[in-house]
Amino acid sequence: MFSFKNALGGLFKRTESVLGIDIGSSSIKLVQLKKKNSRAVLETYGELALGPYAGLAVGQAVNLSTEKTVEALRDLFREASVTARVAAFSLPLRSSLLSVIELPAYKEEQINRMVPLEARKHIPVPITEVNLDWWVIPKHDLQSPSDEETGGSKPLTTTNKTEVLLVAIHKTAVKHWQDISAGMNLESRTFEIETFSAMRSVLARDISAMALLDVGASTTKLTIVDYGIVRVSHVINRGAQDITLAIATGGALPFADAEKVKRLPAQAGKDDVTLASSVSILEQIFYEANSVVEEYQKKHARLINKVVCTGGGVLTKGFVETAQRHFQSEVILGNPFAKVDTPAFMAPILANAGPEFAVALGLAIHELEEV
Repeated sequence: MFSFKNALGGLFKRTESVLGIDIGSSSIKLVQLKKKNSRAVLETYGELALGPYAGLAVGQAVNLSTEKTVEALRDLFREASVTARVAAFSLPLRSSLLSVIELPAYKEEQINRMVPLEARKHIPVPITEVNLDWWVIPKHDLQSPSDEETGGSKPLTTTNKTEVLLVAIHKTAVKHWQDISAGMNLESRTFEIETFSAMRSVLARDISAMALLDVGASTTKLTIVDYGIVRVSHVINRGAQDITLAIATGGALPFADAEKVKRLPAQAGKDDVTLASSVSILEQIFYEANSVVEEYQKKHARLINKVVCTGGGVLTKGFVETAQRHFQSEVILGNPFAKVDTPAFMAPILANAGPEFAVALGLAIHELEEV
């Protein structure tokens, strides 16, 4: 259990507070914000491991019932001294589909008729079982990365096709999170796919192409964002739990001990096996992620100049160094707390915790804008 509750003392009144709640496969993260002088102010935040609620170790992925999840959330609310009753929940990408589809250059009313028909080709379940939404991607006067030999940029070949970002969310997933909200007696107006929440909290608002790499417990999600729009969404079936299992196997350690070792500072000559085990899984993740990045760059002639990393897995020792060897772009750890007002003395702690709270804070920011 990790919680943050009394560091801010009585500095802020507890009115118009909102919550962002990110329930992952291995832990719950929450952030409570309030608005003060048109600024988002951090009131509290907290994290709770879910493994023990299923009789498993901290860091292990679980699939809890609604009742058990509500029990865990109540414990976290108490430990983090949560006061807000308005909350936004994340929807896991594994229960969703994000895809860019191409249609002929129809008019808007024709596109609205065609998308539900085209969506049937991309969604592996009956269309009646999902909530469907879409956005027409604006055409941009894109240019390729500068070419030193020509001294300038080459315009891309344009197409007469219309690109549409298709979003589908399984209705059972939404119902599950609605039941959890009801069990907590919360007012929940927003259920958002985790990718969009993380984008809001850690990506800059500019037109450059960048990648968001979220290393969760059971999977790693890679999202390529260009002109502020999701262009590629890819799931890698490796995550932080696989890193811990590799350390446990390599060092003959129980899972719980390996989870602790995973985040400890490297000790020269003492943890070569641990570091090698971590790097082995990270290499697999980065190889697949970089393949997707390179394919996008080649197809669209757009240089991805930054990879922003979030999720608990990015706190693994050697993460940034290993990532930088694979990507030709700048690799940074996301710090969502940089977007809200916090006490100066908490800055180092929040910067270190930030990657794990990207989704929760992005949700809270969204909800605060609605107050």
